[in-house]
Amino acid sequence: MNKLRALLSTSTESSSSEPTFQPRPAQTLPSSTPKFSAYPPRLILTGGGSRGSSLARAIVHGSNGHLVAVVEPDQFERRQMGRHCIWGLEEPKEGEEFETWRHFLEWETARRWKGTAGDKKIDAAIICTPDNTHREVVTGLAPLQLHIMCEKPLATTLTDCVSMSQQLRLDQSPPSVLFAVGHVMRYTPHNQLLRKLVREDHRIGDIVSIEHTENVGWWHFAHSYVRGNWRKESTSGPTLLTKSCHDIDLILWLMSEPNVPDRGQQHGAHHTPSSVASFGSLSSFRKERKPLTAGNATNCTSCPIEKECHFSAPRIYWEKGVCAGLGGWPVNVVVPDIEDLLDEGGLKAARDGLNCRLAEDYTEDFPVNKIESRAWYGRCVYEADNDVCDDQTVNITWDDNSDSGDMAKRATFHMTAFTEGVCTKSTRIFGTKGEVHTDGKLIVVRNFLTGEAQEIHPPLSVGGHSGGDFGLVKQFVLAIDAVKNGLMSLEQAQIEFLGCTPQDILASHAMVFAAEEARKTNSVIDWEKWWKEKVSNIRDQ
Repeated sequence: MNKLRALLSTSTESSSSEPTFQPRPAQTLPSSTPKFSAYPPRLILTGGGSRGSSLARAIVHGSNGHLVAVVEPDQFERRQMGRHCIWGLEEPKEGEEFETWRHFLEWETARRWKGTAGDKKIDAAIICTPDNTHREVVTGLAPLQLHIMCEKPLATTLTDCVSMSQQLRLDQSPPSVLFAVGHVMRYTPHNQLLRKLVREDHRIGDIVSIEHTENVGWWHFAHSYVRGNWRKESTSGPTLLTKSCHDIDLILWLMSEPNVPDRGQQHGAHHTPSSVASFGSLSSFRKERKPLTAGNATNCTSCPIEKECHFSAPRIYWEKGVCAGLGGWPVNVVVPDIEDLLDEGGLKAARDGLNCRLAEDYTEDFPVNKIESRAWYGRCVYEADNDVCDDQTVNITWDDNSDSGDMAKRATFHMTAFTEGVCTKSTRIFGTKGEVHTDGKLIVVRNFLTGEAQEIHPPLSVGGHSGGDFGLVKQFVLAIDAVKNGLMSLEQAQIEFLGCTPQDILASHAMVFAAEEARKTNSVIDWEKWWKEKVSNIRDQ
């Protein structure tokens, strides 16, 4: 199983490779800074699932941070994480594993009170628990004054996002802790280079508009947003939040945020959006679209047309998963011990284990809370309880702004499930002197004056999300290191290494909620007015 384990180490929802250069937001530390600090950052990971595993690998293999503990209620996942990233073949020591964040809070608080933590005090927490628990975990750990990296989205409601910002005092200057969120698209080598070309080098003149598309992928959408944990707005949030909030963040980063750390200088101000509108719905994955020949079947394993349906769960997870040699995502989400089954019993044991899990189903008399508490990966995609959009567009406008020096411009974002590519992106940026097109790999810059079309290949990347996981974790750890070892102030490290403020993070989440309100009310939202009513008023209460 070494091949499968090797593949698993780089297989996530959006795989690629490790960044080979320093992401652009960070400035080089002073030359006197040692490569490895005397007191490197010590981190705890809360949540040992798929995302937690990817970020844990980034800590261990892509930073000088020490992952010293894991919080995870599932013993199998907790021990897997520990063996791979913390205690190895030994047994876990005290303080290296916890079932809940509350157990960790009690343990760390007691250590500090007794004065026994010393230089082994935990510096930061990475939060990868389910989306609807982020507020509880982040604010619960607030008394420890840990630096925080929270997986996206920050929270599932605007109220919770604002409340988290207030409770951590992130809206104060300077903030009390370093704060990052899993907007990994900012930290990929590709997007760092793209922003440099259009915002710093002005290769296409002033930006006029941008078109950005997120191709979720037909089977990936069925896995995560029809059968999986992100299928219902009431339990996880809308698709625009759970899947595409980092796309909205990318657009605001390219179109709104200043290029220089000093926000008081000319051209250092945000170019604030003026309006937002959105259109979309649940188009295909609903009972009205179910083929008549499927009859009353609610599960793929008992469906008469399972062999003819491209959404067949056995086909997706067996043929595209196990038989393709991938013991990692998404198969290990359905059967967490798939590699052990393959090791111990071969393909037959793996298939039996997979089929047993896929056959699990619910009936009409099941309690709703029991249905919503877990994923149902064998469920018919037309009989599931999902309600999130499978195709959606967002339109954002900006007026002329003399403070930022930017001209009026527009952005169009499109998220769709119905693509062959999985988690691929395509972006076109139109400027006054040229245009840029990229498929997430090759960047093509066209110059109107010369007629030249230049092809630019970004540096190779390693790790999940096209190098974004490694890039974000690396910058977060460097920021902690700079603060911990007295090289920078907290506020300076936030900007120099993470490249954004907590206010930027809140603004991009708020834009998602504004877009959803516009979609549901079939209206155009005045951004400034909406911000005052929905964000400023919450802060003032």
